[in-house]
Amino acid sequence: MKKRSWNGSISIKTMQNGVDFLMDITFCGGAGEVGASCYLVQMEGKNLLLDCGVRMSRTKDVLPDFSLIQDYGGVDAIFITHAHLDHTGSLPIISREYPNAPIYMTHATKDLVRLLLYDSLKIMDMNEGDIPIYAEAHVRSMLSKIICYSPEFTIQPFEDVNIRVTFYNAGHIAGGSAVYIQGSEGSLFYSGDISMTNQRTVSGASIPRLRPDAAIIESTYGDKLHANREVEEDRLTDMVKGVILQGGKVLIPAFALGRAQEIILILKRAMNKGTIPKFNIFVDGMVRDICRIYSLNPNYLKNDLAKRIWKGNDIFFDDFIQRVENRADRDEIIASKDPCCIISSSGMLNGGPSQWYAQRLAGDEKNFIAITGYQDEEAPGRILLNLIDAPPEERVLRIDDTTFPVKCGIGKYNLSAHADSDQIMSLVHALSPKRIFFVHGEGEVIMRLGQNVQREVRGRIYLPANGERYDVRIGRPRKQLERANIPSMKRQGMPEEQDIKEIWAYILNNGGRMFAFSAEQIIYIWKGNDDGNLDEIRAFMYMLSQSSYFEPDAKRPFLFRPLPPDEVKKCELEYMELNQMLSKVDEFFPPSTGLYKKGARHDEGIAILYFDFPPVAEKKYGDDIKRFEAETGWKVELNQEYNMDSIERAIYSILPKDVYIDGKISYYRDQKKVKVKLMGEYNLGEVINTFYDITGLTLDVNDTSSTRQNTPPSAQPGQMEQNAAFSMIDEAFRNVRHRLYKKGLKQDDTGSYIELSFISPEIGISYDDLIKDLSSRTRWDIRISPNPNQNEILKCIKQILFKKGLYTKKNPSIYVDRGEVRLYPAGEWNGDILECIKAEFKEATGYDIIL
Repeated sequence: MKKRSWNGSISIKTMQNGVDFLMDITFCGGAGEVGASCYLVQMEGKNLLLDCGVRMSRTKDVLPDFSLIQDYGGVDAIFITHAHLDHTGSLPIISREYPNAPIYMTHATKDLVRLLLYDSLKIMDMNEGDIPIYAEAHVRSMLSKIICYSPEFTIQPFEDVNIRVTFYNAGHIAGGSAVYIQGSEGSLFYSGDISMTNQRTVSGASIPRLRPDAAIIESTYGDKLHANREVEEDRLTDMVKGVILQGGKVLIPAFALGRAQEIILILKRAMNKGTIPKFNIFVDGMVRDICRIYSLNPNYLKNDLAKRIWKGNDIFFDDFIQRVENRADRDEIIASKDPCCIISSSGMLNGGPSQWYAQRLAGDEKNFIAITGYQDEEAPGRILLNLIDAPPEERVLRIDDTTFPVKCGIGKYNLSAHADSDQIMSLVHALSPKRIFFVHGEGEVIMRLGQNVQREVRGRIYLPANGERYDVRIGRPRKQLERANIPSMKRQGMPEEQDIKEIWAYILNNGGRMFAFSAEQIIYIWKGNDDGNLDEIRAFMYMLSQSSYFEPDAKRPFLFRPLPPDEVKKCELEYMELNQMLSKVDEFFPPSTGLYKKGARHDEGIAILYFDFPPVAEKKYGDDIKRFEAETGWKVELNQEYNMDSIERAIYSILPKDVYIDGKISYYRDQKKVKVKLMGEYNLGEVINTFYDITGLTLDVNDTSSTRQNTPPSAQPGQMEQNAAFSMIDEAFRNVRHRLYKKGLKQDDTGSYIELSFISPEIGISYDDLIKDLSSRTRWDIRISPNPNQNEILKCIKQILFKKGLYTKKNPSIYVDRGEVRLYPAGEWNGDILECIKAEFKEATGYDIIL
């Protein structure tokens, strides 16, 4: 075997007597560096590629050495550990060269890879002068080659050789996995990026008692011991609290995938516990989309998060944690004097909105920039950390072509999602491989780790360099521990909800009581194969998660344990089956009652009902709730949050025709109060009392009618008196399709004019003939406000979707310059219904809908 000695030289180890088996490993990238992970494994005549990433540095060749792959016969199959670009960024290239090679990964990883690679395309398009390393067509083609499996389901990728591959949860990010390859010539464990520590989003690695002959193990922090995770989280929240109380702003540049979600949940938890005050947290860059992907893959998150998602809750965003949608939002955040925290990609300040924020926040001593993850040697984030102890005159940072002083606070917080030296040592001892290759770390780090491990283990330690190839000769491949297989029921088609009870009974009767099963394993038991597309697997996962017969494993929600018969019997006796109960909800509480959502905590037998106005519903439907509980056996819990859209509709419903709202509607949750400014003539007491009867909330009205005519400019000769002109305008727009939101006097260099505000200028233009007629009759210059009412536009689309029973994954995005609103459908929408929605919305606002 080729062996890398401690001084870096290469020697040849002679073949031992009796060696019959050979496994070749070629290091195409990721050896002695962090980036471009790419390892070619040859066994039993097949070429298996483990990861295929890029280098994130702009000063190095970004790609692995693909010529080695070509020299050694190409690729037969590709296995991806997780979605970070240093492990996936060159997939479109290798897939283009070897289009017949299937690509295996977990379901969550595919969703994340799709997002990251399409974002990479945008970045390549923006880098003028650089030739893109691949095109959109290559990404689409590569995505079509991906085959998804849950962790702990063994894959047999080839029909002609007995190679078996299993993913195991690596705990690094959602969907992150280690890869275990077994064959007659030996076995190999590849860790990918691995974390033994539980994080807020994902549990630590779950690696069973494997018996690999060889192992490739990451060593990013192989020379360090991590600080206590809870201590580091407390340090971070204490810093944020101090900066917020002093009126400053905190910027946390964070890797969009993994680290940003951790920080959101850390700060959200601290606010909910009351250890830090409530304040605005703004989430910018690709972080927003990654949060959406995480929420679509609950089985790859921690069990408590998965349960909240299954109940219909948003685990990341709320009234205080908000998405930044555009440049205008960023400008407003910086201009505002309110303290806040900004979580934005990229994590090393080498791209993304975090660069923009850093340049604008670094010059104020009240502000703070917190670094929470790995920093490349050349990254601005690493340079920033080097300024912590620098004298004031040297605290200067250069990003791209801009140099600016750094007066703000700087801090480093260890929230690593990689194993440290002690955890790597524990993993090595647990696996006890005969050959150990350390990769994914800087050269000196790997050298120290290798020396420390060699003192404690009997296996041979190798520190490969890029371009090296190792002949791993195995005299006696280790015997693997096998789990008894449950024979197939040999049924047809995908299992349906009504089949779950039968599958559960069959598994218990065939010795599966003590095991946890992936969705694919259960499907295999049902029909003898694991055929099923991504959507079918996801739907089946959800069915199992909501079932009375299986429960997600506490640490690995992607696996399902059959419940003991006593627990199932108890569930069946105490309360009605879940979907039957939800149907009963519809019978007892139709939409006319104000019920807009329903859910359940199945393990507690609690039905959760979401009414527009909870206190009113509790009083009005108290008897119906008791009858429902008696009939179903489920206890009812009313969600106490108000539906903001319904509050707004309630206000509009009680206002006289000529009265309109000036500005926004503010809801004060703790005070059970709604504050609004009204203009027009109305009975104040009647409006307040009616609103309370409908909602149970106090309406605080700030009447601005007396102040709407602040010293108007004098009418010019021949012009109608101002108030008379206003009255004529009101009368003209009294019975038209669209509402006139506001009218007022304006002045510019040409003189005085009347400005009319509609939901959008596009709608205003549709009344051009009427406005010209009014201008002629009043002798006033009447113009249309160029500014749309963005709040009303978004309210309009929400109301339309609500009436159609449709929901979105996140709030719509509005593009004023294009007159468009982007929707993010939750589930599949009927094409005809979508066209109706587009037409109705266009007619109401003048804006188009895009998806």
